Amino acid sequence: MSLRYQRVPDPDRDILERRLRLISLFVIFVFAGLLLKLFFLQIIKGPYYRELAQKRSLRVISLPAPRGNIYDRRGLLLAGNTPSFALFLDPRLVKGKKGDAILQRLAQILGEDFPSLKQRYLIARRKSAGNQVLLAEDLDRDVVARIEARRYFLPGVEIKVEPRRFYPLGEAAFHLVGYVSRINAKELQRLASQGFGPDDFLGRSGLEAQFERLLRGKKGRRLVEVDALGRIRRVVAEEPPQIGKSILLTIDSIFEKVAYNLLEDRSGAIVLLDPRDGRLLALVSAPGVDPHRFLKGFSFEEWKKITTDIKHPLLNKAILAYHPGSTFKLVTAMAALEKRVISPTKEIFCPGFYRLGRRVFRCWRSWGHGKVDLIKAIEVSCDTYFYRVGELVGIDTLSQFARACGFGRPTGLGFPGEKSGLVPDRAWKLRVFKVPWQKGETLNVAIGQGALMATPLQLAKFLAAVVNGGHLYKPWYVYQVFDPYGEILEEYGPKLEGNLPAHPNTLRLLKKGLVAAVNGKEGTGKAAKLEKVTVGGKTGTAQIVGMKKRIKSEKLPYLKRDHAWFIAYAPASKPEIVMVVFVEHGGHGGSAAAPLAGKFLKMYFEGRWSSS
Repeated sequence: MSLRYQRVPDPDRDILERRLRLISLFVIFVFAGLLLKLFFLQIIKGPYYRELAQKRSLRVISLPAPRGNIYDRRGLLLAGNTPSFALFLDPRLVKGKKGDAILQRLAQILGEDFPSLKQRYLIARRKSAGNQVLLAEDLDRDVVARIEARRYFLPGVEIKVEPRRFYPLGEAAFHLVGYVSRINAKELQRLASQGFGPDDFLGRSGLEAQFERLLRGKKGRRLVEVDALGRIRRVVAEEPPQIGKSILLTIDSIFEKVAYNLLEDRSGAIVLLDPRDGRLLALVSAPGVDPHRFLKGFSFEEWKKITTDIKHPLLNKAILAYHPGSTFKLVTAMAALEKRVISPTKEIFCPGFYRLGRRVFRCWRSWGHGKVDLIKAIEVSCDTYFYRVGELVGIDTLSQFARACGFGRPTGLGFPGEKSGLVPDRAWKLRVFKVPWQKGETLNVAIGQGALMATPLQLAKFLAAVVNGGHLYKPWYVYQVFDPYGEILEEYGPKLEGNLPAHPNTLRLLKKGLVAAVNGKEGTGKAAKLEKVTVGGKTGTAQIVGMKKRIKSEKLPYLKRDHAWFIAYAPASKPEIVMVVFVEHGGHGGSAAAPLAGKFLKMYFEGRWSSS
């Protein structure tokens, strides 16, 4: 017989067991929730969070590409690169009290007071085009070393090594080479799709602007690992930048420097061409501005001084249009000879004025030149002679020849900002002023005044054609484009646009007059005469404002003084150089411009290069 035991109920034990079961269920439920969460995070959302973690720990840094170099015909550097240290701050980390602490440390390192540095940072942050703020450029290596030694205590601070543009000739080649400056926020919005970033530089003028696409290289990339404070821990991968293409010019840097020094404190331009093929040897405009200043930036006072300067240092006067004065008399003479309205030996009497109806047109020499023929008229620059010739030729024929000689349109050099000049005629005046042309206006145009406008570069192109046999070459100044390894990618040479509308005998007579203007007894350009080399040339004095009484230019206010011109070539027997000197508000061409040409040509043929 088996015995059956019956458990005696224990209320306390039952309560304890019930509680243990509840606790066990709760623990199982919690662990089940944790397992589900881990499954969701690691399995379902794992790829997403792995990518997010990578983004937070890895950063792509853009590496600036050095711009290509610009060389003169001798291989001397006109624009290159030097390494420069720039200080950038990350505004996401440099903010609040921690940001102030970082700025205070930087102020001690840079030797500045904290309030000024913080104000500069806040201004720079408002102007910043990207995620980093440029605080300082061109840092000294000692400063860089002190910053790098304290990098752990300067989160959000980064030193970047940038290729900084370097211009050996400084302001002497400012208008030729141009300058670069950092891209701004508006430009970045427009150019971001073309690969530009907030730290990039853009060519603003001259060759730097014209050949921006060639000179600009391809940026590189660096993948780095950073910590939570943005400090770089290691470089993961790197794609190096590619330097831009380089350019070899026909320009001679020695000519450029000497010509600029000759102008000294004057406002003006000097253009040098090789008449044999139209290559540009120098293009100078004065005064200039040191192009390095555009990298650092100007203070308000400095920029105001530059922009309000009456000599306009930012304008390239070699490609701006002015009244050409008596230099244009060569075109008038050419048109008259070709149309046979005069003969070279035909004499015209100059009493010091020319009467057209009731109007009297004065010659520059008040007592007159007496009887002059073509050669003598060019030698002494007789206005009366060319008044009469201009009346015989007429404005329509005169404007036709001027355009055929290259005036009234850009030279084809392709330089940014080059002006077309102006060749007026009957149709132009009727279209612009709604009134008919007057005969007196033809007389003014015949001596290079009135509405006629030309650039120094146009005059150089024209004179080169006169002395080389009538071949009108398009001016050119880029000889080769090559890659960083020296491989030639493109090569350029002379380009003949056409010929002057003149027979060889006409050109021979013009050259004879040009030689007489420098070497003749009464030549207006005799200040350019050399002992061992025969120089041909023509002076020009362009009146700015009409004067009822004859007043010496130097006694007038600066902005009312005449412009001074001198165009020259040498040697006369076998020309190898053409020179145009323009002195803005300089007075008479014979006294202000011709001496400068004489000094340069003397140095050119004697090989003694100095600024004196």
